[in-house]
Formats: sequence, structure tokens, C-alpha cells
Amino acid sequence: MKKIKAFFYTKGHFGKRIREILDTENKFLYSRGIYPTKILETDLPEYYCKIHSRSIWYMEGFVRTAGVKYIEYSFIDENHLFKDDYIYISYSKPIRFETNPWGHLDYLDYDICISGNDIIPLLFFIEKYSPDVETSHVRQKILKKYQLYREHYPEDFKRSFSDDTDIFEYYKQFMDYHIIKR
Repeated sequence: MKKIKAFFYTKGHFGKRIREILDTENKFLYSRGIYPTKILETDLPEYYCKIHSRSIWYMEGFVRTAGVKYIEYSFIDENHLFKDDYIYISYSKPIRFETNPWGHLDYLDYDICISGNDIIPLLFFIEKYSPDVETSHVRQKILKKYQLYREHYPEDFKRSFSDDTDIFEYYKQFMDYHIIKR
């Protein structure tokens, strides 16, 4: 039996130069985007969520959603939805906040940080496979971001959504991508 313990795996690995990715056609996954394994995508348990995020330089990756203890979400008010937003995941310690010297809030003690359109699917997976984790505060922040996007960028909003679109229901249509095919 294969040891599958990493918080995330990638198809390919990080190179030595900034944003360099290598070996993306290899059928075996890399633990944390660094360490080669003999694990295939199909070996992963169902609680790994498939992602394609700029947080891992747009490699295909798989995030463990079982065993999550804490999550947080941060966003900025810009003319796009989720691109520069982050979900922070911790498998052990509470996530802490600290104001940095520039007056911005820093998130500390998290294990993984993922950005972009994988945020809501990751939230769905975490709610399913780590049911004891409190997620209502994350859902409230996502709704706040969605409302700001609607109010501050109405033309951009209308290109993708109608006024009565429920953002969580909308994202359910994309869940097939995030489920590992067996």
C-alpha cells in the first residue's frame, strides 16, 4: 500500500527558477510539488480535490480536504472574482492574524494557501470530508466579496451572472472537474 500523507500533490514539480515547472507529463505525482513519488492520481483517496491554481503555477494539483482543522478566506475588492483571493488551510494549528509593518493583515500558521476559482470547490470538499470544521465565516466572506463585485463592477458581473445567481449553486456545476476520475 502506498503512503499518501501529503497535504498536496502536483503533476510536475517546481523548478529552481521563479514560476518554472518541470516534468508535467510524468504519470507519477510530486509530493508538495517537490518530492517525486510512485503515486498516481488514481491512487489518491476521494477526499483529495483536484485544482488548477496559480498558487501552484497552474500545474494540476490535488489538495487533501480530510483532516482540516481550520480555514480562513481573504479577498480584495477588484474587478474580478476570486483571482486574487485566498483560502488558507491548516491541518493542525489555529490560523493566526498579524498586522504587518505596511498595515495589511498577514495570515500565519497555515499549511496550504490556494487562490482563484478553486476556492469554492475546496470549501465544498472541506465541508464534506472535514465536517467538524467551522466554515460559515468563510461562506459569509465569499458572499461579501460576491456582493462587492456586483456593486462595484456591475458590467463585469453581468457578463457572468444574473442578479439572482446564488454563487454557491453556480459553482456546483463545475464540481466534476475537481473529482478525481477513477
